[in-house]
Amino acid sequence: MDGNRRFAKTHNLPLKEGHRFGADALVRVLDCCFRLGVKNVTTYAFSIENFSRKSEEVETIFTLLKQKLALITSENQLCDVHNVRIRIIGNRSYLPPELLQDIEKIEDQTRDNTRHVLFVAFPYTSRDDMFHATNKIIEKLTNGEIEFDQIDETLYNANFYYENIDEPVDILIRTSGHTRLSDYMLWQCHQDSVIEFPNTLWPMFRFYSTWWTIFRWSYYKTLVIQDAEIMQLKKISNAQVKKKYPGIPRTHPPFASVTR
Repeated sequence: MDGNRRFAKTHNLPLKEGHRFGADALVRVLDCCFRLGVKNVTTYAFSIENFSRKSEEVETIFTLLKQKLALITSENQLCDVHNVRIRIIGNRSYLPPELLQDIEKIEDQTRDNTRHVLFVAFPYTSRDDMFHATNKIIEKLTNGEIEFDQIDETLYNANFYYENIDEPVDILIRTSGHTRLSDYMLWQCHQDSVIEFPNTLWPMFRFYSTWWTIFRWSYYKTLVIQDAEIMQLKKISNAQVKKKYPGIPRTHPPFASVTR
């Protein structure tokens, strides 16, 4: 969700108004995603590195996040309508006690929702996530909960802030045109992840932008599946092809001929 500050500057607005427009954009995009059937959405709400900003801006972001989470979890609002569970992922030791209490209450309030999950990365960096997972494994190893030979990629993945969510990233969107990941979901991205860098400031990212991004991904995914099926077909014999696809007409001799 990049571009709130530039949006405010471009429109001669106070900085907090840029973040407010960004918070409104988040609600619009989430509604679009859930209507389109996206199961899991993660939003990069606040980086640990953002604590270096002015305290007034940090406080504004904290307040807006708390307000928007309270709004979307209200009766007949987004989480209620789409049956969305909210999970906060990140280093909670950075958060003030009152804010931590509020977000844990929101997590508990949506715990039984099962159709969609909204992960809020707050405060988060991918390096901190990896450090967290490593420390948890070391702690379990020290306490005798696991053996050394049990340590593998699956175990490592289970100890991230996501906790046992092993679904890879399908689409990662970084708005505002900057082509960098800013220490976000570096472990979760893989060779088939589609990374988009739309040249749109986050507050201006609307329904069409969301729909078009998902449509492009679905088209790409279709091509990948088709390529995989073709490669699989090349590995099997003609007899197996006939057995698996009996309705395919034969287009090779003697049913097809070339005459001079």
